[in-house]
Amino acid sequence: MDKLDKKIYNDLNAHMEIPEELDSIINNALNKKKKHYSIIKKVAVFLVITFATSGIVFAAGIVYENYEKNIWKEPQKVTGKSAENNEGLNATSKNTMSEDEARKKGQEILEQFGYKNDRIKTIKLESSPDNYELTWNIETEQNILIDFDANGGATFSLLNEKISYTDIKKYRTTTKEAENTAKELAKKYGYNTEQYNYVKVSSNMESDIESYIWNVAFFKEYDGVENPYERIEISFVPQINEIIGFTFIDKKFENNPIKITEEEAKEIALKEEQKINVKYEIKNIEAKLKIEAMNGYAYLRTNDYNQLHEQTSSEDYPYENWTFYCTDSRIRKVWLVTIIYNIPNKFDGNYNPNDERVSYFVDVTTGEIIGGGSIY
Repeated sequence: MDKLDKKIYNDLNAHMEIPEELDSIINNALNKKKKHYSIIKKVAVFLVITFATSGIVFAAGIVYENYEKNIWKEPQKVTGKSAENNEGLNATSKNTMSEDEARKKGQEILEQFGYKNDRIKTIKLESSPDNYELTWNIETEQNILIDFDANGGATFSLLNEKISYTDIKKYRTTTKEAENTAKELAKKYGYNTEQYNYVKVSSNMESDIESYIWNVAFFKEYDGVENPYERIEISFVPQINEIIGFTFIDKKFENNPIKITEEEAKEIALKEEQKINVKYEIKNIEAKLKIEAMNGYAYLRTNDYNQLHEQTSSEDYPYENWTFYCTDSRIRKVWLVTIIYNIPNKFDGNYNPNDERVSYFVDVTTGEIIGGGSIY
């Protein structure tokens, strides 16, 4: 974990309020360190720093009447070294774009957003240590960053970070106007927000009158829960309407039925947490209905707790020795159960940041634990 990772990790503690729509992006970003930072991570870093100082075919959700009873499979252990070198797990398939195809798509995205005179400087195929997904990462001569699904999906992100370093502090708008502007910008670039009935608007300062960067996220919604994996998210400078970031995420959501109660989910998560010996007393257990992607964090915590603590607590711990557990990329409704510990002294030399607030994803249909995290 480098100094940037460490700062973000320590800043995003349980007491810091962050936009809820960034939870998944930030959580994923902090568990990945690569030579070429992905745009998702750079967007997360930019938005955290910016907002704290004050991702086209639409996939319909599928309801399973004869739903699967068991979906969790034992994940595959991956080291940072193998993930860095794209070894083994994320093998390319016949659906994976070649570099030439990726260059063509990258140039099409540049032209779509008005950068037709820009050219690709670097391009790299990267694998995720958390799942079996492959992503093409591009940086242009004008330092624009683009990421997109390497297997032909519609998901992509664009970040034009340099705009944030220009003279933009004089531009203003209101929360309502920002939402309308974001809708117009989405339409301008070929995206219809009408099917996205949950909207979150945030800005870089505490009040409208101070804010000069706005972030608007449009979500599809199921059972009153926003789906971060069917989302359009736009960061922009008002009045001049310059795009800083544009993310379109359209991933298959299984829309699984709710069969497990909130109390049952809490019992399941607590039983899993009791597999490890956490020396603190539990202060509270919370649960809320969420849509999340399956991941290996909970498995890592309960099966390799000391390794998790060591790799996330030391700034000097070498990335090649990090451990991940790779799962399928299934997106499901879950009970996000958060166990909050009472930690009286964070400076006794034994403090583990993974213990303050640990969350388990309890599948609402099967009752299986299919993932989790520690920054929620």
